[in-house]
Amino acid sequence: MGTYKFSATTTAFYPVEMLDMYEQAGTLPADLVDVTDADYTAFTGQPPAGKMRGSKGKKPAWVDIPPPTQEETRQGWVTNKTRLLEEAEAVIRVLERAVKLDMATDEEKAQLEAWERYSVLLSRVDVDNPEWPDKPE
Repeated sequence: MGTYKFSATTTAFYPVEMLDMYEQAGTLPADLVDVTDADYTAFTGQPPAGKMRGSKGKKPAWVDIPPPTQEETRQGWVTNKTRLLEEAEAVIRVLERAVKLDMATDEEKAQLEAWERYSVLLSRVDVDNPEWPDKPE
């Protein structure tokens, strides 16, 4: 017998010497099975690309990472939009300062206009169906 047990429900390993503590806390899963120390080592390491720890039958296994939910995808787009807007505003601030101080080159003035247009287009991106504008060079 190994020094760990595995729960397919929680996809977690439980040290045998701590089972009493989990039981006293009311957190000991009912579906624990014996696993080898080799299983423990294999399935607590870095998963292969696109995989996560799960179970097949009652034993640990690498399973495919499920695709993101619609809400997770939307939240990723919201985060991306916010990050891109912050990046654009940071570039714009520096270029505006150069214009304000009458230090801007013709290239910087053109860059300012391009970044401002980009910022406006970004602000209009519908995060439910995003079409991302091209970032200025």
